[in-house]
Amino acid sequence: MTSDIGALRLVTDVDSADIDFAALGRLRRGLGELYDFIQVTANSQGCSTSMYQLLLAVKTSRRGGGPDIGVLATALGVRHPSAAEMVRKAETAGFVTSEVDLDDRRRMLVELTEAGECALARIADDHLAELRRVRAGFIAALRALG
Repeated sequence: MTSDIGALRLVTDVDSADIDFAALGRLRRGLGELYDFIQVTANSQGCSTSMYQLLLAVKTSRRGGGPDIGVLATALGVRHPSAAEMVRKAETAGFVTSEVDLDDRRRMLVELTEAGECALARIADDHLAELRRVRAGFIAALRALG
């Protein structure tokens, strides 16, 4: 039996004999190693993993003139004050700029600086190379899980 909760699909009655625990372990280890890799790569560019996620969110926003803090909070899965603090830190580091939306002065619009674009590109290049390197292992673990 399964139930859908938002984007999560929960399996509620699984026989533990049907679960490939070794594949789950490989997948968990691989995700942890990937997270560690991204952390080291992001740190080498002067930002944290959460700042890297922020830069990605700004880059992939489809809003003209840059996303506002509320859009970034939603994209990052954090509350507005947390997103505002992340933007403040990224602005201090020189990765983004923020300015008042001239059409709605209640909103702050965020854009990547040239330094932010460069840092994001370097981290993303390394991230993609690492994903390509470990892809076969992830695919094998996922296939083993059905």
